[in-house]
Amino acid sequence: MARDLVFYGFSGAPEPTGTVERDNSFFLTAHTLQLHLKQRFSGDSVDVVCAWHKDTFVNTLRAPGEKIRQIHYVGHGAGGGLYFGYHNPVATASRQTIIDFLGRQTRGWFAQPGRKRLLALLWDAGLMSGFFSDALTSTKLAEIRAQLLPGALMHVWGCFAGAPTHTFDTSDPYWDLFNAGGASVEGIARHLARTLQIETTACRDPGGVHGMDFCHRTAKGRLNCTDRRPGRLPHWLWPESRKVRWITHDPTGAGDETTINFLGTRMPATRIPPGRPPDWLLAEIPVATARATVPPVPTCSAARTGT
Repeated sequence: MARDLVFYGFSGAPEPTGTVERDNSFFLTAHTLQLHLKQRFSGDSVDVVCAWHKDTFVNTLRAPGEKIRQIHYVGHGAGGGLYFGYHNPVATASRQTIIDFLGRQTRGWFAQPGRKRLLALLWDAGLMSGFFSDALTSTKLAEIRAQLLPGALMHVWGCFAGAPTHTFDTSDPYWDLFNAGGASVEGIARHLARTLQIETTACRDPGGVHGMDFCHRTAKGRLNCTDRRPGRLPHWLWPESRKVRWITHDPTGAGDETTINFLGTRMPATRIPPGRPPDWLLAEIPVATARATVPPVPTCSAARTGT
């Protein structure tokens, strides 16, 4: 028996307190993935985890338990990071606190190269490229690796995360910290693959324009990929245009856009084309699922807990 973990982040829908989710599309997509995984690995426990801060993600991976077969992240992404607390007021306020603090630090420990970046990597609600190699201790990284089964997979269901490299905004002193003093850093999916020593699948648009979009199935069985989404299962996140490509990074960081590790099966990229989920994948979820009771939405927090 093994574990499969499906994390989902905050939608970014406006809500003043940062404690309530107004758009449950990530939540519904995560539960749809749970159904797909249960079909593939009937003996596994498949847990859906609300994570509005990367600390929840990291600490869940570190926690002892059954070995982990697959890790999925459903949420906002970019070339250089996974934004668990995207536009969440609690996460935004916390980020502003660290921005203000770092802006006042000009001497001593913080004057040394890389120290401000280290604190930003640890503090921010987002998981930025460089976190596992430069911020998390080697002991805690080893704890995560020890929880992973041989051949474990991480799959990022979010925009742009498969880009091989990324440049954060150089005009903003805070975001420029994540460039580590260089012109760019490795993309977040590549970083996850290389540091966790697992294959990581994500999507990318070489032009940096197109990402992923939601599709849902109506109660009558029709697939709908418009922005009008009901609060029921099933939901999928899928590459929105022909310019978007799947990519699987191996543990060395090398990327493959022709053969993709998709939910644990290696397949030609042509079998999972962009635009809409393929019929064979849709068929795994019974039409009656659209009439099923949606699981209760748990309480979640974007507050930092520490890693």
